[in-house]
Order: sequence, then C-alpha cells, then structure tokens
Amino acid sequence: MRNLLSLVTLVTIILLNGCTKKNNDTFSISGKVLNLKENYVVLSIIDDIQNNYSTVIDTLKINKNGEFNSVYFLEPAIYSLNFDDKKTVLLAIDKGQHIVLKGKNIENITIKGSPDTDLLNAYETFRNESLNRLVKSVRNQIKEAQKTASENEIAELRELEVENYKKHINELTNFIKDKMGTSIAIYPTSIRWNAEENLLFYKELTTSFEEKYPTIEITKKLKQRVQLLEKTSIGSIISNIKMTDTTGTIIELDSVRKKYTLIDFWASWCPPCRTESKLLNELYDNYNSKGFEIYGISLDSKSESWLKAIEKDQRIWPNVSSVEGFKTPISIEFGITALPTNFLIDETGKIIASNIHGKQLKTKIETLFN
Repeated sequence: MRNLLSLVTLVTIILLNGCTKKNNDTFSISGKVLNLKENYVVLSIIDDIQNNYSTVIDTLKINKNGEFNSVYFLEPAIYSLNFDDKKTVLLAIDKGQHIVLKGKNIENITIKGSPDTDLLNAYETFRNESLNRLVKSVRNQIKEAQKTASENEIAELRELEVENYKKHINELTNFIKDKMGTSIAIYPTSIRWNAEENLLFYKELTTSFEEKYPTIEITKKLKQRVQLLEKTSIGSIISNIKMTDTTGTIIELDSVRKKYTLIDFWASWCPPCRTESKLLNELYDNYNSKGFEIYGISLDSKSESWLKAIEKDQRIWPNVSSVEGFKTPISIEFGITALPTNFLIDETGKIIASNIHGKQLKTKIETLFN
C-alpha cells in the first residue's frame, strides 16, 4: 500500500511539472460572447502585416451559452479572432498568457489576460486620436475651404495635411519609445515605421527585440522591415526600376534618370498628390532642360482613373504603373504605405532627400539648380 501511495505521489509530481512546463510554452484563449449567429469563432495568425496576409489556425467551438476555450502550442505572434464573419479582434499574444474575452454581443467585447494586447489597443486608440487631431482635422478644413477658398489656399492646406501626417508618424514613434518596449505588439506598428528621422531607433528596437525573441517569425519580419528602411534611407542607392507606361512600353528609371530625378509615388485618388501636380509642373517646366526629371509611379488600381488623372493634371513626364495599387511590386519593395511619397536621387541613383513636398521640395530643387 505504501509503495502504491509513493508511486501515485511520484506520478502526480511528474504530471504537475509537465503541466507547468506546458503552461509556460503555451497560451490559452477562452471567453463568453453572447448573441452570436455562428457556433464557432475563427482564429488566424497574421503572417505579413504589411500585405495583410493571414492563415487560419483553428475554429473554436462555441457552446449554447456562448462559451469557448482552447489551448495552443504556438509561438508569440499577432493573432485575430473573427466573430460571425463581421467582427475581427486583434490579439498580441506571448507565451504563458491566458486571454479571456467577454461580451454581450460582438460590438461589446472586453479582453483580459494579455498585456501585449492591452498595449496594441492603447497604440490604436492613440493612433486614431493623433490622426484625427493632426490630419483629419485639416481634411475637414479643406472640405469647407473648397466652397470658397482659392486654389492657392487649398494647396497650402494640402501641404499642411502632408506635414501634419509626418508629425503624426513621429507621435506614433514617440508612443512606441515611451510605452511599448519590446512587446509583441510592436509588430503591427512596423507598417508605419519610416527612415527619415527614426531609422536608428528602429534598428536598436529590432536588435533588442531579437535578443528577447531570437527565433520567432516576427523577429524575422522586423529585421526585414529595417533592411527595407535602410534601402530607402538618405545615401542609399536606388537600383534600376522597370515598369510600363500608359502605352504598355517599358520605361526604365536608368534610361530617363538625369542630374536630379524625383521618384514620385502617387495615385489619382490621393488629393495631396493631385494638388502637388501644379508644383511638379512648375518645377518640370523650369528645370527639366537643366537636368531635372520626374519618374511618376502610380499606385492606382484602375487604369482609367490613372489615365484621366495624368491628362487632367498634365503630367507630361514619364509615368508608369502596373495598376495593382499598394500591391505593386516596387511599392512593396520600397515599403510604401502612404501617399504621396517621394525620393530625390542624383545622377548616380543616390537618395539625397525623401518625402519633401510643397515649399520644401520647391526650395530644394531651386537650391540644386541655382
């Protein structure tokens, strides 16, 4: 009897140790959400945040009381839960976390048990506040001004919109610096990282993240993002670009590159891009004969819209597009996530300025040629 008791005790200890190890290497998702139409919720992992690629991992069964529960042996990552094919909730999950979701319906879901998810939601809340305060407020001014304001006044507001977007991105960077550390939640923020002012910080952040998570897929994605930023930073060399123009003819950047060339990413649906057409025409008229060129890359997804914008805005310089929107290969290669975006290169292809618009662009070009 004593030997049997000892054996039971030993087995119990082994099982408890095993469960503890499993708990450290896993995470769980459970919850209770009422008034759902479907009896399941879909769990996916976000494979590529920039291109919005995800893979379905599991379907969690929901009982008649709206309850669901599951444990996963998966690496830290950004996951999503989709309810009734209507509501998607993003989760930044690290090992050992036990996420609990509750709600009376899909529009009223609370999430507990994941500090990383809390940080992600705090970032998104701040991002929306900053965007509304700095960018959307100007867009509203433009909407009102279009009723009575002059063309020049509208152009100034469009320039302010672009400048305020830069301020918005810097505010997001400061939020990451101050609040997020090396949380799993920094991965979704990487689509808004830029090389203009913050490249050094993002390189250091990625190095610290890799020290904490040396083998997970997110680390690889963040390193790729930093490499891309380095590729488009000041001093880097832009390699040749080959794309088709409005007639289907391949136009190579190297074949049209002059003393200074502005690589201009734009689209017909982008109001600041369209407003800047007037300035680009002015610069082209004044400096093309002196060695200034523009290589316009449209991120339109409709050929008709692209062609109409070129004609209306009198964009007479080389214009190319694959009409694939932000899925345009060169857009992905350059990490373009917002418009307008531009790169000013010299005759060797070296980037000497980026994302300069309005008065800054005009001053820069005038200084180079005068």
